Amino acid sequence: MSRARFAFAAHPDAIADLRELPDHIRDLALLELQNLVHGSDDCLPLKGRLAGFHKVYVDPSVAYRLVIQFRPAPPTSTHPREIYLVAAGSRKDYAVYRAAQLRTGPQQDSDTASATEARVQATRFRSSLTTGHTTAAPPAPPVTARSTTTAPRKVLQR
Repeated sequence: MSRARFAFAAHPDAIADLRELPDHIRDLALLELQNLVHGSDDCLPLKGRLAGFHKVYVDPSVAYRLVIQFRPAPPTSTHPREIYLVAAGSRKDYAVYRAAQLRTGPQQDSDTASATEARVQATRFRSSLTTGHTTAAPPAPPVTARSTTTAPRKVLQR
């Protein structure tokens, strides 16, 4: 067998996913992972919230999938890149994709959360130039209640 081109790592829950697969599907999934580590490019990129990740068909009926990511390997690795298994499971009701999204969500949303927090802090911030200065809003015109019986009605003309 050829030398591996990629290192391999997996999300801890993805290992549990593999254990929960039916035996014959797990064997096929492990074979697919071995092929990927040795350089197979038999995967398709995902779009939307899972952009940057790839799906791998596991079985001939394409009912099971792996969700993986190609990413830089840790500095201690002998390989420059690694295959990171995010989720494994059934495609039914998009279960495997939802699991992958939940596992990768906090990493993707942390930048958004910090940007949101920065905007909130910015809106709370008051400039030192405006301290002590009050700006009066123009008075609103008085609201008068009109009787519906005395109000003229417009007749729609065609």
